Amino acid sequence: MKVIADLCIVPVGVGVSLSKYVAACERVLIEAGLTPQLHAYGTNVEGEWDAVMAAVKRCHEVVHEMGAPRIT
Repeated sequence: MKVIADLCIVPVGVGVSLSKYVAACERVLIEAGLTPQLHAYGTNVEGEWDAVMAAVKRCHEVVHEMGAPRIT
């Protein structure tokens, strides 16, 4: 099943500059074989349900590994 997701992961408690987290999630999506389209307040991603959801989960894991105590 195909899905289109509008992904917006916001690390909380890491300061005001979030570019390194955005870049890390973009890398995760590309490594998953997806083609992310970044926009002003998030990222559009399209693909098979399992691939997209696994990549979203991995984005959360990576942002936590980078030191973000919370994500919204």
